[in-house]
Amino acid sequence: MSLFRIRVAGAFLALVGITACSGMSSEDSRGTTPASPASVESSQQDVASATRQYRQHAAELREMARRRMIEADVMAQKENPDMEKVQAKRELAKDLLEAADQSEAKARELQRKVPHGMVQ
Repeated sequence: MSLFRIRVAGAFLALVGITACSGMSSEDSRGTTPASPASVESSQQDVASATRQYRQHAAELREMARRRMIEADVMAQKENPDMEKVQAKRELAKDLLEAADQSEAKARELQRKVPHGMVQ
């Protein structure tokens, strides 16, 4: 079971890392002065797009956590349940919810960078 949890955690961290890296380009360009109005619009759209991606990622993580909790509940109801596996599923669900909260926080942080009046 420990190996399973390590694999799931590794896959999860890789997914979070990929998502975090995808938003870095728009974050790195925030300090530069754009040369034209088109580039301003483009960077605003990049931030808005990254915000949507972080929100989508948070929703996916919450759904994964919900499924892990259901799996843990079903496993716990079986005759002679392996409580170690049940607890591992619940801990994984908790970790997924924490990651979803972090992704949502990142989305809120990025949204503050979008100028007032821009529709997302």
